[in-house]
Amino acid sequence: MSRLLGLARRFQSILGLGIVAVAVALAMATGVLVPLEDGLATLRFTGVQRPTSHQITVVEIDVPSLRAAGRWPWGRDRFATAIANLQAAGAKVVAFDVDFSAHAAPEADRLLAKAIAQQPGTVILPTFVQPGDRADGRLVETSPLRGLSSEALLASVNVPVDTDGRVRRYAYGFGEADGYRQSMAASLANIANQRNDTFLIDYGMKVAEIPHLSFEDVYRNRFDPKAVRGRTILIGATALELGDEFATPQAGTVNGVYIHALAFENLAAGRALMTPPAWITFALACLLAWVLRVEAGAAYLRSLSRRHAAVGVGLLALPVLIQDLAPVSLSVAPLLVAQLLCLLWATRAELDRRAKSIVRAREASLLHLAMHEPETGLPNRRALLRNLETRLGGSDSDALAIVAVGIDRYPTMRGAVGYSLSNLIVRDVAAELQTLCQDGEVAHLSTSVLGVILRRPDPEALAADLRRLEDLDPGREVAGHAVDVFLKLGVSHRTSTDQDAEGLLENATLALDEARRSNRRLVTFDVGAYADPSLNLALMTEMRRGLWAGELALHYQPKLTAADGVIRGVEALIRWKHPVRGNIPPDSFIGVAEETGSIRELTEWTLDRALADRAVLKAAGHDLLVSVNISARLLADRNFCDHVSTLVSGKDHGLCLEITETAVIENPAAATAAIADFRAAGLKVSIDDYGVGLSSLSYLKLLDADELKIDKSLVVSVTESQRDRLIVKSTIDLAHSLGMAVVAEGVETPEVLATLTLLGCDAIQGYLVSRPIPLAELGPFLTAWRGDEAAGERAA
Repeated sequence: MSRLLGLARRFQSILGLGIVAVAVALAMATGVLVPLEDGLATLRFTGVQRPTSHQITVVEIDVPSLRAAGRWPWGRDRFATAIANLQAAGAKVVAFDVDFSAHAAPEADRLLAKAIAQQPGTVILPTFVQPGDRADGRLVETSPLRGLSSEALLASVNVPVDTDGRVRRYAYGFGEADGYRQSMAASLANIANQRNDTFLIDYGMKVAEIPHLSFEDVYRNRFDPKAVRGRTILIGATALELGDEFATPQAGTVNGVYIHALAFENLAAGRALMTPPAWITFALACLLAWVLRVEAGAAYLRSLSRRHAAVGVGLLALPVLIQDLAPVSLSVAPLLVAQLLCLLWATRAELDRRAKSIVRAREASLLHLAMHEPETGLPNRRALLRNLETRLGGSDSDALAIVAVGIDRYPTMRGAVGYSLSNLIVRDVAAELQTLCQDGEVAHLSTSVLGVILRRPDPEALAADLRRLEDLDPGREVAGHAVDVFLKLGVSHRTSTDQDAEGLLENATLALDEARRSNRRLVTFDVGAYADPSLNLALMTEMRRGLWAGELALHYQPKLTAADGVIRGVEALIRWKHPVRGNIPPDSFIGVAEETGSIRELTEWTLDRALADRAVLKAAGHDLLVSVNISARLLADRNFCDHVSTLVSGKDHGLCLEITETAVIENPAAATAAIADFRAAGLKVSIDDYGVGLSSLSYLKLLDADELKIDKSLVVSVTESQRDRLIVKSTIDLAHSLGMAVVAEGVETPEVLATLTLLGCDAIQGYLVSRPIPLAELGPFLTAWRGDEAAGERAA
């Protein structure tokens, strides 16, 4: 895979280099870089300047000269006089940038020819190429008159002009073989080779520094001979009205005579600037692109930025240095384009890298959020399950356990110290667990529950860790506050290789729930003691189906009035006969229904069934009070309470709702409100299982109940234990003083019945009277009981 990635990156690099090379080649071929190159060359002229050689002096046909002559063109005798004066002052060569192709006054032409012949070969006359009169549009060379040029040298004064109208180049000559004509500057500089190529004019030599004289002064011989002696003299027009002007990139508008003079200065000083061939420039651009190529890696990109900076400085400084050392004008524009394309390439690569980095950071952030609790920053349940799955894939010989650590009374503590401090407490406990278990992994499973994965090489080491956890000191200091944090532990051991992470964690949570219910410090999950949660859900699904399929029914256990032996009430107890499993005890599904939220549906069905069964009993002559148990979880459900009130409204219901004592103690406010609503709807209310919990007598005075049921645990020993008799007696007396009747549960012997009757108990319920029986058997039982009662009265 890494090899394929390497090949892909190499291909991308080659592709990028190819794109840069093609783009540079197209830019060079189409000429789009010419303006940029010209601008850079102009800037280099500012940076690389050289003094003029003072080997040439320009004689200007300026405005004063024209005014002195009074006309133009003037007589050529004036040029003859100027030649004579210049040669007399020691001029080496006298050259003209003046048109002598047309005839003038014969005498003046003769005088000029005579002056030229005085020193043959020291006067240079101009030629120039211009369009001819023929229809083919060919150019023709215009030369001086034969009489003038016979003893003179000829040189071309044509100046190449670029497409933008500026003069940047100068030619060595024009034409080939017999038609070759040397340029004026080349002729003045004695360039022997017949070259017709061009060179770049070095405008680093300033035109203003070239020595010059006015033609009128030369004509009148009013000049310093030192300005002429040993020098080349070039005579040309500078007056504006003569129109011999050219635009230049550096010096502005320059007269033609100075263009030739500047070109001569370049040639004389060896500063005729040459540009490398296009293929060399292209090769340099490709080499530069290879140096600046983009490769993968943030470190490489940082190094590339430094290279770009170095190359940028080099492309600005190196051409200036080269031009200063040698007459070479390096073409920089293609190199800059190559760098710019590589910079764009690198920028895109950097943006892609940053985009990927942002995506990776975002994914990492999302993964961190998905795997951690936002309030405490600890790994969450999902993270623990992932780590547990990894641990389960290790050696099967290792001892592995998952521990659910619950913080006791966490909501109360959080209400007392606040959310921030309670989160600090959770983190502090997690840190202590991590320290204690060393390589154990700790996670935040829920608000008050932490999870710890323990994996040790043998069960003894695992047991030692569990003992250390069980012996944790509850005292700790968090943010300067002393806090006692009591922990409960639920432990689930891996017992087989087919156990999954979710199941182990669920088992540890079930063990923690049991530890909290039984108020034990540590409970280990026992598969035989706890039902599988998935089976519980399936059981609830089957229970709902069984409610409408007639599998569930109510059995009734009679309540006997102790004073007269009359049965005036029954308690409705639910029974389930499963078509496959057979009889399912209530303890197996009622608790599950409470945990899963199905208890409301079951209770509402029970109330409907009890009302219907009571109607049947009443029709048969048995008007009984039917008691129905109400789960503690339903007392705070206002919708349920309203449903019960609506259900019995306007009916001869004869119902009594039994509410456990523990429900009253756990949530006295909800229990008080619910009892008040039930009483307002005409329902009887009974406090069930009194004596199982804390038996708080203070709650009894707050409850407007009709009945108090004493639990079997206080009844079974009432004949043998003086203490139990005292408790039962005081309870009966307290209940009577509060206006409540007292029912004793679990009465199984006549002796217990007799004792309870003497203690003032109002009614009894237990196997002494009857076991819970179905509705079909209850009617005959009541009839028989009534007959036996009547027979007993007659016998008496």
